[in-house]
Amino acid sequence: MEAVKNLDQESFLNFAKLPPSQWGDQFLMISKADSDFDVLEREIEVLKPKVRENIFTLSSRDQDATKKTIHSVHLLISLGLSYHFEKEIEETLKHAFEKIEDLLADENDLYTISIMFRVFRTYGHNMLSDVFSRFKGKDGKFKETLMQDVKGMLSLYEAVHFGTTTDHILDEASSFILSHLESLATGGRSCPPHISKLIRNALHIPQHRNNQALVAREYISFYEHVEDRDHTLLRLAKLNFKFLQLHYFQELKTITIWWRELDHASNLPANFRERTVETWFAALMMYFEPQFSLGRIMSAKMYLVITFLDDACDIYGSIPEVESLIDCLERWDPDYMENLEGHMKTAFKFVMYLYKEYEEILRSQGRLFVLEKMVEEFKILARKNLELVKWARGGHVTSFDEYVESGAAEVGSYVAIACSFMGIGEIGRKEAFEWLISRPKLIQTVGAMARLMDDIADFEEDMEKGYTANALNYYMKEHIVTKEEAGKEVEKMVGDMNKIVNEECLKITTMPRRILMQSVNFRRSLNVLYTADDIFNNREGKLMEYMNLLLVDPIPL
Repeated sequence: MEAVKNLDQESFLNFAKLPPSQWGDQFLMISKADSDFDVLEREIEVLKPKVRENIFTLSSRDQDATKKTIHSVHLLISLGLSYHFEKEIEETLKHAFEKIEDLLADENDLYTISIMFRVFRTYGHNMLSDVFSRFKGKDGKFKETLMQDVKGMLSLYEAVHFGTTTDHILDEASSFILSHLESLATGGRSCPPHISKLIRNALHIPQHRNNQALVAREYISFYEHVEDRDHTLLRLAKLNFKFLQLHYFQELKTITIWWRELDHASNLPANFRERTVETWFAALMMYFEPQFSLGRIMSAKMYLVITFLDDACDIYGSIPEVESLIDCLERWDPDYMENLEGHMKTAFKFVMYLYKEYEEILRSQGRLFVLEKMVEEFKILARKNLELVKWARGGHVTSFDEYVESGAAEVGSYVAIACSFMGIGEIGRKEAFEWLISRPKLIQTVGAMARLMDDIADFEEDMEKGYTANALNYYMKEHIVTKEEAGKEVEKMVGDMNKIVNEECLKITTMPRRILMQSVNFRRSLNVLYTADDIFNNREGKLMEYMNLLLVDPIPL
């Protein structure tokens, strides 16, 4: 690819120089042989039948056995093992949900009911939230005695995050639980260290809203300290995570080499973002399982292209230059590139380069139809990028709602989900892409969440560099409120959107569960990327913590 030219072009906004990658060539130094994969895979395949028999053989004998199996399914989810047993889990839960009333009839254990609620809703079965009313007293409030049940309270807190817009009792439960758990997490009340750590993790990001790989790594450490742990299950979880790590190392090495061999990274202006590790991490948020390794690589490359395009438009292109770039992307024809120069030309070539790479992969899979849909989504992103550049440069004050609608596409939401459909193989059929492009409520909602959460995290930085196209800024001007008031209202919107996502996943029956899960995984990625700070643009803090957790900290067998 042609090296970037005109490096002295003046930036249109006050963008600060971003720090270099702390990982550098670290992943290029790691070498994993096929035999490393084979050794782990063989032991995993030996243990899986044992775990399958232990968990699923007795599930239909009586109600206690069924409840025990549901609890074991919760362990499989938490330990990152459920993908090995999807068929068994779905069949077991289908039959169990048919007798849900009998299962709940005499059950008064908060922990058990909360686990059942979480597992059933995870797999699309709408277990009603009024089951929790049995834990209220005559005054209509949750019983104070529940505070002695730490496991039950923590599991109820996790269950709250499966709530929909009509699950008002879960809102009550959240208020009841929060201060109690915070006291346990901070040492205000006595609690075993491994449970305190689990509580802190839940308070930061609940399991249902967290990435499955991060949850699994933390839960393995927790489960090691559980007295009645299943040693076979624990060993399988550890081996499985080590197997995942081998894939992750290889993927990072592949992406890093690919980026370096493009022969332009070293020539980029100071304000361009070199984000190979971050884009891989963002791709991991969409699917963590080993069978989607190629999908993660493809998604990470797409995110690099989007980052490159975003910087070219935001920082170094005049509006006419950006318009010319978007015109070329609309035509999708390299012959129309003659009017592009410098960064605009490099950006267009970068897009075409990745397109050709995708084309080869998808042709070999017999899925070229996917590429047409991806191009359609990418063109929408490009148009919205130009629109926001014009708003930011011209000081145009659009309505808050109009901005959120446009910004959902510009921030890359729909392209990210489309790319994840491309990466899940045959499950990502033409119908899935058509459903995505129709912008159902679920998709609109996660797109809006992405825009709002990104803008909350980046508000101060955006204002400092004079970039006015920010949701909080538009809300403040439209409603004539302070930054603090706007922040509270926008955060409340995000909370309501989380409930809508849960609700839509329970309603939709026309799409495969895996397709819906890609939207859920995108929502999870937002929580991981934006809860502490903007991880994609801030290499200190949580990103380092997550990378160490996933790839550096050892798992003793």
